[in-house]
Amino acid sequence: MSKKILLDIRPEPIIFTLIGISCHMKDYRISFLLNKHLGSDFLKMEDLKITLTNKKNPTEFSLYYYCDEDYFNTYYLVSNRSQEFVLAPEIKQVDFLLIVEGEFRKAQKDRLIKSIRNIPNVLTAYEIKFAEIKNFETLLNDIELHFMKILKENKIKYEQKS
Repeated sequence: MSKKILLDIRPEPIIFTLIGISCHMKDYRISFLLNKHLGSDFLKMEDLKITLTNKKNPTEFSLYYYCDEDYFNTYYLVSNRSQEFVLAPEIKQVDFLLIVEGEFRKAQKDRLIKSIRNIPNVLTAYEIKFAEIKNFETLLNDIELHFMKILKENKIKYEQKS
């Protein structure tokens, strides 16, 4: 009689930290200042296009990306405002969302928030609990799909050059 071996191959849950940043700066300016004060290297990506509920056309939100290979974290800086709409209306006082993917210790998080608060013209920065945003899972999925699309397009461009 043969034995059945069942493997539990569920992926580990991905850990996210969400930080809200309030400031009256343009996206490129806050990105520059984050790079300067945090020693990061945020890169401008193609704008994130999201179709909000009750809207026909997708709305574009600026998106910046940084991968910290030393600590195995990925940072996404997403504008919470477009020309007409707010991405997360539950936290409309926040101008930018800093999404950190990966393990993030409390000391690291506190240091990051303190560093962001020390940037000139930043009014405040604070951690946001995921329960406060009802469409956060959808936002994360949209960001992931957006990056997959960008990577696919870049792969095609590289193959055409070869």
